[in-house]
Amino acid sequence: MMLPKVISSGAFMLCVLVLLSACTSAPQDSSSLEDFAERFREANDAESVEPMLALYELEGSSKRTISLLKNALLFELGLPIQSIEFEPLSGAPEEQISFTHQGIRYGPTLEPKLRMQVRYATEDGLTSNYTIGKNAEDSWRIVSSRPSEEPKAPTEYD
Repeated sequence: MMLPKVISSGAFMLCVLVLLSACTSAPQDSSSLEDFAERFREANDAESVEPMLALYELEGSSKRTISLLKNALLFELGLPIQSIEFEPLSGAPEEQISFTHQGIRYGPTLEPKLRMQVRYATEDGLTSNYTIGKNAEDSWRIVSSRPSEEPKAPTEYD
């Protein structure tokens, strides 16, 4: 009769250990996300777009992609931020950053891990979503696109 108590005690201890390990690793990640949100706020308040660009993983991105990104960032730079939240990816195609443009396939510069939603304190309630991932140095970065294959012949769908 003692065996079931030992097994259930062991199972209980295993559950406790799993929960404790999950709790101890989560704050580190939460802390690094909070740090990233703070760096985003600081970059948003900067005089130029360069600090914001520094938050992106741009390795392998084309000059054209970076130029388009700079222009897009200028529209939101300096807007007052109401909140920054991190969410699991929803599975939306734009989160995967996989597309073909002018016969060239593009993929993500990092593996997408989370969505960062930035709500601006503007009259129209502007919200921007960013896909983020971790680089080789284990730092959160905003995912960009880069060519992932040689150009292919255009199709009627490109």
